[in-house]
Formats: sequence, structure tokens, C-alpha cells
Amino acid sequence: MSRVVSIFTIVFCFLLVSAIGLPYLDRSSTASRLIGYSSAAAQATSTKKRRSLFSILFGRKNAKRKAVKKKNRKNTRRNRLLKKKRSSKLTKKKSSKSKTKKTNRNTKKKKRRLRAVAKIVAPVVVIKKLENANTVLVFGDFFSGALAGGLEKGLTKVADVVVLDKSNGNSGFVRSDVIDWPVVLPSLLSETKPAYIVAMLGSNDRQLMRDNGAKLKKRTPEWDAAYKKRVEALGRVLKTSGIPFVWVGLPPVRFKSMNKDFLFFNELYAKAAQSRNGRFIDVWDGFSNADGNYSRSGPDVNGQIVLLRPKDGINLTRAGRRRLAYYVQGQIEKAISSGSSYTNSSLAFDIEANIPKTSTYNPARTGKTIVIRLDDPAIDGAQTLAGEKLSLGKSKTDDFTVPVFNRSAPKGQRHGRVDDYTWPPQAAAPSGSAALAIAN
Repeated sequence: MSRVVSIFTIVFCFLLVSAIGLPYLDRSSTASRLIGYSSAAAQATSTKKRRSLFSILFGRKNAKRKAVKKKNRKNTRRNRLLKKKRSSKLTKKKSSKSKTKKTNRNTKKKKRRLRAVAKIVAPVVVIKKLENANTVLVFGDFFSGALAGGLEKGLTKVADVVVLDKSNGNSGFVRSDVIDWPVVLPSLLSETKPAYIVAMLGSNDRQLMRDNGAKLKKRTPEWDAAYKKRVEALGRVLKTSGIPFVWVGLPPVRFKSMNKDFLFFNELYAKAAQSRNGRFIDVWDGFSNADGNYSRSGPDVNGQIVLLRPKDGINLTRAGRRRLAYYVQGQIEKAISSGSSYTNSSLAFDIEANIPKTSTYNPARTGKTIVIRLDDPAIDGAQTLAGEKLSLGKSKTDDFTVPVFNRSAPKGQRHGRVDDYTWPPQAAAPSGSAALAIAN
């Protein structure tokens, strides 16, 4: 029993020592205790934690492993940073090289396109305007400014027409404090003395109106009545001037609420212009699709599909300005330009001069009719067709013989036939073959 107890005590002590750990002894600490003083080194060493048996046996390996892991982590981070720096430098070099290559390619393409266009398109010949050239006065809001720019480009080859832009982008009928067009226009006409007037305004009028000190909300009955009075006042001023004028309607925009008001405005403008011996030009279909809604793209003056409106959906591009001016350019050339191809003294078709007046004209009996040539320039009073003279013979009309077939009724009796409508019906006489058969 004593042996068993001793073995048990030894095992218990071993386990106790392994759990608690041995006391840490140091020479400095023993010396300080023996002498009776404590130094800083002794205090520092005494504060150290005691090591357990597990740490004594396996602690060094774990510490080495941890140190190796830390070194590896640092190395991996450094490697990553180095890789990022190298990749960023390489990407910068590649991007700069690719950008330079793209720019070079784009410049080469642009040069090729410009050369091709220069070969196809003839250079624009700018003709000097005459000293006594007729002035076309364009006034209104920002749409009229775009219209004036398009007219200037369209009438560059017309020497006797000068476009005068007197537009104000913020003007309209509602904001009379900006410009009151019925009041300002008479003095403007006396100063400029135009031969033709082009009006286009109303796009800024969707707002509160002040009339006789009262504030009127947009599109109320009071607002509509006051707005109509202002439009009619401008129409009276244009009529009293005695100068031919054109009132251009508003085009559609991207916003449906604005389009509803613009359609109402166009109706008022059309009535004011037509009742004052003017002309109203409706450009709505020129800037809309088949359903009458807003369309950003469309055919230009040359028939090519291009962008007519920018991203805002209100203003006009260069092609859109030129297209807007196209509706007015013809009217101006007809009215005041003497050298234009549109000018024509007699545009009416004289049908009485081309139809014979004799009573003997009867194609059903005679088999002859009169053919009027569609390519005869004399029909509309001109002597040339597309700028070239044509020799179409001495006479304006040529006789053309039409074959007439006289279908006379066949001779013979109709008794017993399907088309015999005599009443009362008669017995049909037997034919020759039938008579021979009866006789036999």
C-alpha cells in the first residue's frame, strides 16, 4: 500500500506542476532578495508570467510557426502591392498606347471622310449681297432665331435678299415686360423697312399672365381670352403695315403637355394671320411621325434621315434649322426674289386654250381626240422646263387617232332566241337543217 500511495502522490504532483507551472527563478531576483534591494531589472523580470509545462514543451515551435506566418503575410502583402503597381504601370502604358492608336485612327478616318466629301460636295459659293437688296425681317422667340439662321444659309446664293434677325429668346405674348411686340413692331418696321416679315413666337407663353393688375393662371378661360386679344393685336399691326408677312406655327416638342398648348396656340395664330391677309405656315407634320407625335429624327432638305432635334427635345439642330427655313424660303423667293426659279408670272393652268371650242369635237364619232403633253412648259406659262428649252413642235396639241369599232346588230330574225323580248311570244321559223329534217 505504501508503494501505491507513493506512486499516486508522485503522479499527482506531476499533474499539479504541469497545471500550475514551476516558479520562475532568476539570479537577479535571488540576489535582490538576499541583499535586500530591488532594481528595475529585477522588477521587470519578476513581472514576467510563469511558463507552463505545455509551453515549455511545445511553445518554441508554435512561436517559430507564428513568426514564419507573419513573415509570409508581410511578403504576400508586399508582393500584392508590387503586382498592383506593376499592373497599373502596364495598364497606363497600354491605355496610353491604345489611346494614341485610336486617336491616330480617328484622325485618319476624319481626313479620309473630309477628302471624300470635298470630292463629292462642291464648295459653297458665297454671293455678295446687292446694295439695294430686299430685307426679310424675322422676329419672335428662340425658334425665330433658329429660323433666321436657317434662312441665312438657304439664301446665301440669292443676291437680292438679306435676312435681318430681330429675335429675342425670352420674348412672347405673355411676358410683355421683356418685349411688347405689338408696341415695338411699328417702330422696328419704320427703321428697317423690310420687304417681307416672318413671325414665329409663343413657345415661352406657358406661364402665369398679368393682365390689368390681375394674375391669370395658365389656360384658364380668362387667360385664353387675354391671350387671344394679344395675338389679334399683333395681327392688326402686321396688317396695317401693308408688308407681306408669314406667321410660322410652333413645331412639336418632346413633352406632351407642351404639345397640347402649342396646338391651341397654332389655331389662334392661323386665324390671326389668315384674317389679316397673311399666310400661316404649319410645320407640325415636318417634325412629327406618322401619328403626329414628336420625332427627333427625320428627313433633311436633301432627303437624308438625320437628327433634327437635340437631346432636350425642344431646340433644333443645324439640319432642323435648315428644314424649318425650307418652309419659308419658297414663299420669300416667290414674293420678292426676281432671279429665283420660283418666280413665275402665270402659274395657273389655262385649260380653255388647250381644249377645242368647235362643236364638231366628238371622239366617239370621229375617232380623234386632243392629247395635252404633261411635259409642255407652256401649260404653266413658262418657256423652259428644269432650266432647259424644249422643242415640242409648232402646235401645242397634237391629234391622236383613236380606233373606233362600230358594232352593229347582226342581221336576221330573233324569234326563239334568248334575247327575243317580243310579247306575246311568236313561234320561231325552222332553220334550213331543221326544215330538211322535218321534210325527210
